[in-house]
Amino acid sequence: MTKRDWIVCIDDEEGVLRVLKQQLALRFGRDCDVATAQSGEEALALLEDLHRDGEAIAVVIADQIMPGLKGVDVLERIGALYPTATKVLLTGQAGLDAVVDAINRTQLNHYLAKPWEETTLGLVVENLLRQFRLTRENQQLVASLSAKNQALLELNRELEGKIFERTRELADANTRLAQLAVTDGLTGLFNHRHFHEKLALEVERSQRSGLPLSLLMIDVDHFKQYNDTHGHPAGDAVLREVARVLGESRRANDVVARYGGEEFALILVDTAKFVATKVAERIREAANANSNWDQARSQLSLSIGVATCPDDAIDAETLVRLADEALYAAKRAGRNRVVLATPAERK
Repeated sequence: MTKRDWIVCIDDEEGVLRVLKQQLALRFGRDCDVATAQSGEEALALLEDLHRDGEAIAVVIADQIMPGLKGVDVLERIGALYPTATKVLLTGQAGLDAVVDAINRTQLNHYLAKPWEETTLGLVVENLLRQFRLTRENQQLVASLSAKNQALLELNRELEGKIFERTRELADANTRLAQLAVTDGLTGLFNHRHFHEKLALEVERSQRSGLPLSLLMIDVDHFKQYNDTHGHPAGDAVLREVARVLGESRRANDVVARYGGEEFALILVDTAKFVATKVAERIREAANANSNWDQARSQLSLSIGVATCPDDAIDAETLVRLADEALYAAKRAGRNRVVLATPAERK
């Protein structure tokens, strides 16, 4: 149920209060309650009760000359309790000084002289009720807008948080996708496509800088026979173990890739052929000493071909071909060895 607004009349004369209540109730009784008090003290007690009950005090009409608290004193205290209440000072003394004092002390809304005209009283109270209600509506609107604005800010912060989280997740997903696009699924090394991209870039850089670049092509000896004998899961384990050995042998700038099947490639940047040969021998020996290959030691080993830019080739395609030919020369020579490409081997 919607609460009604209150009009409070304060006067020490019972007859005045009776007339005020009668006239105001007749005019505004449909949407307002009218209360009366015969002293300032009684009025303050009444208003405190109404304040505790959450009632809305719209208009206070107080007589200026009363025993105890004067009208101005009462209106001043009421203003502190009900800042939005409108205030009317009612008195038979029409001195300008009293009016000015009342306006300054109580922010008086209207001054009404005794005796008043009922029509004038009605118009004054009607305007004050309108003012009070507009003020209340404005406050409610401001409060509503403030609450909505706060909710919007909270929603915006939540949305920004979600956008940030989704953006981070998307960036992580894109990073993972980019990584997957260049990674061999079985060994975790770079794949064939990325190997060729990196080799082309490194050969170009080698040509610009004048620093050598070496390429190792590496193949697991007798892998097909081992795979057929022990099964594909065992063969996959061997390939992962080779990848581990190669990963541990590489430097920070080197590139290790699975070239295809049981063949691997290692790009050694800024590395001359004699150093690349030592790296290749170290890799071959590490594979031979690998305790994880005990069951297949008599079968598995690595054959490695080495080619260098610019000694053997000046482009990536020729470099791969020469390293691959050196690899197969190692196979033909009995496997488990390192063979170097020479300029004479260029086609």
